[in-house]
Amino acid sequence: MGGPTTILEIAGARLLLDPTFDQPKKYKSGLEKTQAPAFGPDRLGKIDAVLLSHDQHDDNLDDSGRELLKDVPVVLSTPGAHKRLGDHVTGMKSWQTEELKTSRGTIVVTAVPALHGPDGVDRGADGEVTGFVLSGEGVPTTYISGDNASVKVAGQVGDRVKKEIGPIDTAILFAGAARTPAILDNAPLTLTSRNAALVAKDLDPRRVVAVHTDSWNIYSEDMKSLEKAFQDQGIADKLVGLEPDGTPRKLS
Repeated sequence: MGGPTTILEIAGARLLLDPTFDQPKKYKSGLEKTQAPAFGPDRLGKIDAVLLSHDQHDDNLDDSGRELLKDVPVVLSTPGAHKRLGDHVTGMKSWQTEELKTSRGTIVVTAVPALHGPDGVDRGADGEVTGFVLSGEGVPTTYISGDNASVKVAGQVGDRVKKEIGPIDTAILFAGAARTPAILDNAPLTLTSRNAALVAKDLDPRRVVAVHTDSWNIYSEDMKSLEKAFQDQGIADKLVGLEPDGTPRKLS
């Protein structure tokens, strides 16, 4: 739907990732939204849960997204988000699990590590983020990277998931190589295109859905560079492109 905002329909549930529904605008943080979302919250329909990688940055939770959280029955995020946003948000530590009951059974949601910057950095509370893994009987095992920039961290998550749960069916990777001069001197804060391809090659999911590549001024790489990186790694057939309204995008 633009940026990281994605609707995921899985195992009888409709999950929303990192809600951002503002119109284009500039924020006090210095971030700027450059494109409107595919549609607004009024057309979302029922959402069973929000999976929020973090709440500190406007491109992952904007003003309209914050309002929307009040109407969603389950919001899963970081311990810091729980402190800042209130009891309506469940803060999850890495490898903690929560269960979502659906019409088809149970989705097990596992919070997994994510690093919002290069390997070796410690950004403190401002950089606290989480990824998620969805699993369960009849549930395609799905890895959601969140704002992770580290190939190493993603690989460690993949190794543990494949050992304890099984093969990963789908990886939803937050790419775009987000950069800002105010943080780590423009170092990438999310996966570069090359690193997204390396993560995909290592995790070896059936398919990869790339998000977090458009609609904000801090994304330095896009779907075209992702396509090339996946082609260079010989895994172009795994990459699924989506238009902002969710329809498949024809890849070159």
